[in-house]
Amino acid sequence: MSQFGRRSGSPRTRAVVLGLGPAGRVAAHRAAARGWDVIALDPAGGSMPSTVGAWAHQLPAWLPADAVASRFRPTVITSDGSRRLLDDDYAVLDTAVMSGFGGFDVRQEAGLGGSRFGFAWSSTRSRTRRSCAVRIRAVRDRIRNFLSPDPLSGPSVFIHHEHYDSSDGEIPEGFVDPNGEGGDFAEWSNPDVVVDAVGASPDAAVLEARQLAFGQVFRVRDLPDDVRVPVLMDFTVPGDADLPPEHADAAGRFPATFSYRLPLGDGTWLIEETILAARASSDANDPRRAELRAHLRRMQARRLTDLGVDPARAIADETVDFPMGPSQLPDNRPSTPLRERLRGVPVPGRPRLSLDLSFLARPVSGSGTPGYGHFGASGGWMHPATGYSVGAVLADVDRFLDHLAARDDASPPGGRPLAWLRRRGLHVLLGFDADQTREFFDSFLSLPDAAIREYLTGTSTPKTLAVMVALAIPLVRRNPKTLARLLATFADGRPVDA
Repeated sequence: MSQFGRRSGSPRTRAVVLGLGPAGRVAAHRAAARGWDVIALDPAGGSMPSTVGAWAHQLPAWLPADAVASRFRPTVITSDGSRRLLDDDYAVLDTAVMSGFGGFDVRQEAGLGGSRFGFAWSSTRSRTRRSCAVRIRAVRDRIRNFLSPDPLSGPSVFIHHEHYDSSDGEIPEGFVDPNGEGGDFAEWSNPDVVVDAVGASPDAAVLEARQLAFGQVFRVRDLPDDVRVPVLMDFTVPGDADLPPEHADAAGRFPATFSYRLPLGDGTWLIEETILAARASSDANDPRRAELRAHLRRMQARRLTDLGVDPARAIADETVDFPMGPSQLPDNRPSTPLRERLRGVPVPGRPRLSLDLSFLARPVSGSGTPGYGHFGASGGWMHPATGYSVGAVLADVDRFLDHLAARDDASPPGGRPLAWLRRRGLHVLLGFDADQTREFFDSFLSLPDAAIREYLTGTSTPKTLAVMVALAIPLVRRNPKTLARLLATFADGRPVDA
């Protein structure tokens, strides 16, 4: 850690966290627990989903006991009504406790008058040439340095202020630029570590694949006894005896939905109908999103009727609608001198022309800045075929900070190979119709518990691939055509949301 102290002029590591959603708050909290100086920048001061769940084996030892609102072994139900109790515990987390994770400063506004946050990063390389008496060792060291990121390069961050809001452009009397001399942000202008957990901003490039859900919260006393059973996935199709004629073709036009029913730990239960993944844009006015939301409400109403639950007893609603990840995953692998050299290769005989051949360095070099890492859903910690992210963030935050502090590769576990494999899985799901989706999950839920656990939360590319291969056996027994569709979609080479 001493090299960071020399960079920042402080004996303690300085970390700036961008965004205080679940991932940002967890990262800031754990960075502060290391004794780092931490400041978090979030115009809203932070946010937290209304319901957060994770598998119990993902929960770290440092997580306070009261952060777990409820813990149970969930049941899964296939489309034919067969039930199975999984051997893993699932936990619903107390978002109020998580919102209280602290130990760091939070900055919502800066300067006087209106303000907005802007961030920029730069790196300065300072190369040293190692001498060695042995020629072979010298060559080896030069190659190693050429293929390794420079640990002395790093990020810088600033807040761009709209100092005033006036037509004459005059600076208000007594204004002190927080980034300048005497400003209270000046000491943070060159941090040692930057954690980017901003998430998907409204104008961010995200996958045109979204998870949507509509749920309602009920008091436990308003639920029949047989409904008070934790269910993670119920793929049965709720009755359609009274389905209006205008929705009679809904099964063919909409993705499959499933229900989950979870105790929230405060005497209430959440019953929610979910579309795991559907093609839809991030445009708030996209008519497809409106259709999917309306479909979820219809399916939720039919589900409650089947369960014998009076919807009028609901005390709260929950709506879920988020992208399944960024269109392109950011690269947390630091750039190397080799990549930088290949960015501008001169063209023989054309001194004013150069070629960008940096793509040739991809196997041994990233494109990121040492000490600057994306974290959370938009950084690659969301499972793109399930929407899970918080459990992965909790399980991996300390390893992530270790690598970030060492100015090393801070990619999610499994790196780019696992990310690619999971995205192909999402592409397959998006290619299924409702019946094929149910056949797929009926087959998936028949696999051994260890295989289900590995696919949902594992970080090994070979093991994840092995689960995908094993899935072919029960799937071909149910419907060979669905397996054929799976294989063709997986191998078609098209982008996930194309």
